[in-house]
Amino acid sequence: MPSHNFSLRLSLFNAVVFLGSGIQLPFLPLWLKEKGLPDSEVALVVALMMAVRIIGIPLGTFAADLTQRRRAVIIFCAFGTFLAYGLLSLMSGFWPILVTALLAAALLAPIIPLTEVMAVEGSQRFGLDYGRIRLWASLSFLAGSFAGGALLEVVPVGSVILLIAGAPGLGALFALLLPNDKAIRPARHEPVRIKAVLAVVVTLPFILFLLAAGLGQASHGFLYAFGSVYFVDIGLSKFTIGKLWAVSVLMEVLMFAFSNRFHRLFGSVGLIMLGTALATLRWSATGLEPPLAMLFAVQALHAGSFGFTHLGTMHFIRERVPENMRNSVQGLYSVLSSGVLLSSTMWASGTLYGALGGGAWFVMAGYAAVAFLLALLLRAISPRG
Repeated sequence: MPSHNFSLRLSLFNAVVFLGSGIQLPFLPLWLKEKGLPDSEVALVVALMMAVRIIGIPLGTFAADLTQRRRAVIIFCAFGTFLAYGLLSLMSGFWPILVTALLAAALLAPIIPLTEVMAVEGSQRFGLDYGRIRLWASLSFLAGSFAGGALLEVVPVGSVILLIAGAPGLGALFALLLPNDKAIRPARHEPVRIKAVLAVVVTLPFILFLLAAGLGQASHGFLYAFGSVYFVDIGLSKFTIGKLWAVSVLMEVLMFAFSNRFHRLFGSVGLIMLGTALATLRWSATGLEPPLAMLFAVQALHAGSFGFTHLGTMHFIRERVPENMRNSVQGLYSVLSSGVLLSSTMWASGTLYGALGGGAWFVMAGYAAVAFLLALLLRAISPRG
């Protein structure tokens, strides 16, 4: 398979999958309210959809390694997600909505970690820049958020579920175009065993990696949950807030466009160290309520706090984990990072903001500082890569 063919197929799939996420994250709660659910039930549905990833991700990623048919698992999950969201659009009442939403979230959960491993491995095999495939996910998420907001100005809120369902429908079709597993992994490996996966992830270097990268990403939890609320409370307009979010995503995209250069310069562990250090700086500066011009510069650090940490994570797993278990290990990382640490931080953000106000940013800076120290220790005991 030509390298440009691989890049195009995976970039298109990334774009379509994250388009739906860009619509769902801000607008699904509006649909749930439109269906008559009270605030407590809306919060519970959204929280449990995040929590079910703890089950969905490892099941899907382990199945991919066990069968060595990653593409087939992605296609199955993509079509299943489309059907589940289509069914959700017909549901009314708390329990039918909750059960169907959890099914949709569980089927969607393994797709992104499986696609990430495919992108990293394929980029290595074909001599491509992984970031130039991944950046389409970031652009698509941003486009989904803007497009969803624009459409909801002219269509009823009840229609948002059709927009959310339509993205995985497109994703299911594009999944059929994903490259065959043998194009990326020509040699067939022994099926993965749980014991072998555990032997990798319980080593001290890998535990340090999981905690450093996971805590670094979890430090973004307050931003995702209450960042916009905080910006409103310090007097910023909604339009300005939108521009702040846009700057952070665009700088992330710019970083991904040159990701191979950053990886060659810093290495995987160095990227995690740099990302968590910049996260510490970012949250500390935000908590000081800087002038607006400086706040834009602080938001631009998203390219480091999220982007460098994510890039280092993907390359660390590629460098340190045998091919036949990379999907499973990527799944375990995703469960810890976004399923446990990030969701817990987001859940606690309301209490933190109520008690500390803008001081909650310094708690996130503490998260990131601990992550940096763990990454520093990882570099000291395991410098390879």
